[in-house]
Amino acid sequence: MSDAAESKDKDTPKKSRKGLFIAIAAVVLLAGGGGAAFFLMKGGDHDEEAAAAKAEEKRKAARVFVTLEPFVVNLADREAERYAQVGLVLEVEGKEAEAKLSAKMPAVRNEILLLISSKRASDLTTREGKEALASEIVVSAARPLGWTPLEDAPEEEPAPKVKTKDGGKDKGKDAKAKAKPKKVVEPAPNPVAAVHFSSFIVQ
Repeated sequence: MSDAAESKDKDTPKKSRKGLFIAIAAVVLLAGGGGAAFFLMKGGDHDEEAAAAKAEEKRKAARVFVTLEPFVVNLADREAERYAQVGLVLEVEGKEAEAKLSAKMPAVRNEILLLISSKRASDLTTREGKEALASEIVVSAARPLGWTPLEDAPEEEPAPKVKTKDGGKDKGKDAKAKAKPKKVVEPAPNPVAAVHFSSFIVQ
């Protein structure tokens, strides 16, 4: 074999190895770029979550506790005369909600009195019963403040019945297209964030 042929054979593996290294480097760079983009995207999501968590902490820090005069209420038991003595502390969303609560206190107390008086003694003696009452008070106490729960929000109006060419009534896509449904109003956050019991006696 001539020297030129031997030299050609020696150069061939070097060139193939060099090409292989270049291909591997390209794959690594592409993978690295994709990974970097992935981590940047995840970082953006993390930043949004952190900002939301910070805003929630700030909102909770602005809450105010309002102590109500104790309630003494006859319960709904028919077999015997039972009553409950309940002390409440309302946790409200800031000074503005506190001012509204003070201005509407007679109406707020009325709502809570009506709610407690509708209960039986057996409804209020367990932990679950007290927690259920607290959840109901959150809603009842907020109504006089102008808050509307989601289930009471106005619903979308149904599509009107449109007469078709054959005299029938079309309830299909054409009716929906011509209808102008009423937009559902999303309620504002409840100004009463939580209810805490300071005393609870059932007799």
